[in-house]
Amino acid sequence: MKMKRYLLQSTIGIGVSAALLSGSVWLPAASHAPVASAAASSGVDVTSSMEKLGQPFKGGPYARNVWDMQVYDGKIYLGSGNSSNSGPSPNAGPVPIIYFDPSSSKFVTEKVVSTDSKTGESVTRELTADEQIDTFKILKGKLYIPGNDSVVPGWKYGNFYELGKDSWTEYQNIPDALHVYDMAYYQGKMFAAVGTEDSPVVMMSGDDGKTWEQFARIDGYGSRAYKFFQFKGKLYAAAIIMPDNKIWGDETHVLAIDKSLKATQEKVNGKNILPGMTFVQEAGKTPYSRISKTVVVNNKLVYIAGELYNDSQTMPEALIAASDVNNGKRVELPDAKAIPTDMIVRNNVLYVLTYTKQADGSYMNRVYKTRNVNQWYPVLQFKQSTYAKSLEELNGDFYFGLGTDTEPLAESAGQILRVKAAALK
Repeated sequence: MKMKRYLLQSTIGIGVSAALLSGSVWLPAASHAPVASAAASSGVDVTSSMEKLGQPFKGGPYARNVWDMQVYDGKIYLGSGNSSNSGPSPNAGPVPIIYFDPSSSKFVTEKVVSTDSKTGESVTRELTADEQIDTFKILKGKLYIPGNDSVVPGWKYGNFYELGKDSWTEYQNIPDALHVYDMAYYQGKMFAAVGTEDSPVVMMSGDDGKTWEQFARIDGYGSRAYKFFQFKGKLYAAAIIMPDNKIWGDETHVLAIDKSLKATQEKVNGKNILPGMTFVQEAGKTPYSRISKTVVVNNKLVYIAGELYNDSQTMPEALIAASDVNNGKRVELPDAKAIPTDMIVRNNVLYVLTYTKQADGSYMNRVYKTRNVNQWYPVLQFKQSTYAKSLEELNGDFYFGLGTDTEPLAESAGQILRVKAAALK
């Protein structure tokens, strides 16, 4: 959940400009009124000021997707790869852990240390044992990576990674976890949302990930638990969510964990948790959707949701704000055609990255901000040959990671862009 980025600022003290934290950043006076139409939604055009920092990933365009960006210790960590068995670039791992260092303007690949549980022997590599880095998590002030799709033979255990002083420690110890999609820390326990052979499962560890046990299953569709989010004192875990449809109905469950660590299956309906999203039956398609990114801002849960795409990926469709888990409202952005792809929070100000495909095939990428999810203000826009999939900010500078769908493939996928704060004034 991208709320991690706001927590990061308070826990390890990464500097952010006072203007950004105040929420009054870079907008001309006329822009401080709420915008109500696409024509008025541009913000500062930074296309000509955008720096191309590099394209650090190997492989085909789809494997170069920048699934996530995460600020930590003054660096920008970058996720890439592809865990899907389908093309393009199927099973694209094992992938490296790469960050961009603004102080040196270089991309750096960090070492991964794996220890054999039987022999005790350690091996240092420049690759993880997974095919995709889909998300980074900050738990207890430390940086972690859930092992999205292990390449360890037999898949007896799922992986996760913890950043130490000079390298990452790889743990291959989450039982029966074919996929580890998300991690959370709650009430002194560590949790993992995993995919198994038969049901969506939440695992729990009481010793910071050294050992794990099954905590609960989600009484829902499919075999994968995809997402954690903390909201109003509870930790929630979500699997497949059904949008409004006339095939299988739209009722399912999310797992709610309270402060006593009691787990409850809470009913949700697609009409409420995915408002405005419907499924139209087509050959070979199923009515499966998921929540992919979440933040909490001003007592509202805000999330990006969309159809399952190319296995466990998401085709984003809607930005939704909810006052409770089963009572969401689709957010109306200034550009009604904008597709949300990422979010960050700074001092109770929410920044949302979107794109709109243009008539000439190019993409207009925009960032909007809000404090109350009702009034949105344009921050910036830039044009590219593809869309920006991920967003980060450090010291007032915005960073973007370019992405691509399975078709048409964009050769610029994996490019890291930066616009400095000075260009936004």
